[in-house]
Amino acid sequence: MPEERDLNAAESPAPGAARRRVWWWVRLALVLGMIAGIVIIAKPARLWQTLASAKYLWAVAAVPFAVAAVSLDALKLYWLMKPQGFRGGWWAVARTNLVVNFVSLFLPGTLGGSAVAWYRLSRPDNLRAQTFVALTVNTVLKLVVVAGAGALALALDARGKEIYQALILPLLILAALPLVALALMLWTGSLAWLRRIHADSLARFMPGRIHDAATKMLESLEAYRSNPLWIIGCLGVGIARKLCENLLVLIALQAVGVEVDFIRLLWIMCAVEAIGMTPLTLTGVGLPQVTYVGLLAAFSVGADRALASQVVAWVAALPLYLAAVGIMLTEPSRGSQDPASQR
Repeated sequence: MPEERDLNAAESPAPGAARRRVWWWVRLALVLGMIAGIVIIAKPARLWQTLASAKYLWAVAAVPFAVAAVSLDALKLYWLMKPQGFRGGWWAVARTNLVVNFVSLFLPGTLGGSAVAWYRLSRPDNLRAQTFVALTVNTVLKLVVVAGAGALALALDARGKEIYQALILPLLILAALPLVALALMLWTGSLAWLRRIHADSLARFMPGRIHDAATKMLESLEAYRSNPLWIIGCLGVGIARKLCENLLVLIALQAVGVEVDFIRLLWIMCAVEAIGMTPLTLTGVGLPQVTYVGLLAAFSVGADRALASQVVAWVAALPLYLAAVGIMLTEPSRGSQDPASQR
């Protein structure tokens, strides 16, 4: 009898796995509910008519901006990975970025995409802690760009400032806090102080593996101290990426006959990206679309046109998604190659 109970226990899923499965289905239900809600608000017949009358040649004109945005994002991450001893080359990071750009549509928040990037980039050179640090700094810089550019654009948009003035200060704080924390850690004695505390005091309480991983992460941050311009350059690339993404959406709105000021659209897209970084729903679908449609509705843009512009933007990004699928289908045969050969 005990053996039978053990067998049944082995066949039953772990409680943690069951909870994760339930939470995944909850997120999926939330996504489907939100998408169904905005489609109903947009009225299916009117949405279909708007999509049928959209000028899809504008989507072709938007493709270069979609490619530029993803390429700049890959360049920023490559610049952050290179000081950590990464030997895979820019194209290895670009491939990973394309895959992450696609699979993030089905993963929760920015954490899901970062996990995929960590797995793909850390494995070849066994840089687990170093890749984690690079991805964390990458997320901090993305947050700084999104919050900083959003607050500045909101302040410059006269009508937007009247409607959402209360958002400016929180966005500025959200942009300043991570940037100040990163600057203090990299360009003052704070990092050395943290390393001493970690080595002398925390070693007594932390398990060996966790202590070793934390030691590697603190050492990895030292790689950015030698050249402060490295981080500033990554920040500039992040701003360029955001502007390219904004032009992509601006063109998609033009395709459905909507005129939106560039500055106004910039803070709207910053808000959409900030919402998309939360792990509440699936990253590319659900809450970002609801935020996008809702903010545009405040400026008298119909839900049908706002949602149709998202479809046009998706069509413009379709070549990137197809490239990601091609990479995932053909990459297993390359897995045994030396990362240095993939430069």
